[in-house]
Amino acid sequence: MRFVRTFSMLIILCLWQVSGLEAGEKLTLAAGAGYKRLVNELCTVYTAKTGVEVQQIFGNMGQVTAQAKESGAVDFIIGEKQFLDSTPLAFDEEIPIGKGKLIAVTAKGSDIKSLDGLTDEKVTRIALPDSKKAIFGKAASEFFTRKGLETQLQPKLLIVGTVPQVSAYVISGEVDIGFVNLTEAMAIQDKVGLLIPVDESLYSPILIVAKGLEQSRNPEAAGSFAAFLQSGEAKAIITQQGL
Repeated sequence: MRFVRTFSMLIILCLWQVSGLEAGEKLTLAAGAGYKRLVNELCTVYTAKTGVEVQQIFGNMGQVTAQAKESGAVDFIIGEKQFLDSTPLAFDEEIPIGKGKLIAVTAKGSDIKSLDGLTDEKVTRIALPDSKKAIFGKAASEFFTRKGLETQLQPKLLIVGTVPQVSAYVISGEVDIGFVNLTEAMAIQDKVGLLIPVDESLYSPILIVAKGLEQSRNPEAAGSFAAFLQSGEAKAIITQQGL
């Protein structure tokens, strides 16, 4: 069965740009909220080329995988490989997307110039996603631990549900600094102060993948989308979005 679907996907990869799917085809895609801008752009291009409507679901990875399990209606999930592999969901294919990068973003007007300033008394609020449900929250927590900062920073931490919620707090100035992924940081860079990359040796590698679910109710559209993700056009979009 896996061989047949893989072979079919290879055929679609050759033909998807010149052969439309049946009118009314739909696809449901769930993804981590920190990749909303990337997913929106990918889906816009894909729909324009194929006519397939894509319903998009966003949240932290705990939320989107739970919804996929409960609804049975999700065809694809884009998220962190290790987290997805640990879920009870059954997947039948995996497409590498890129490597996620942890970025600290400061509020406009903040005096923070580097991450060495996190312990400064002027820094009173630090936002990050829930480390139990969002991979970039986990990465930020690992960074604090490996730098020996977790005890000092604990009173300053504001834990929120998703990466975009971190962005909202930074943009509003309600926190001094927040931790997000590079794609999200690029999307809000005009509304914040500095974008400060976190040393990648201080948190576990973050591999972002797209996984097709065995429960897919739209196998033809799912195969077409998988092929699109491996096209040069999709890869260019992914690169432009910081992956």
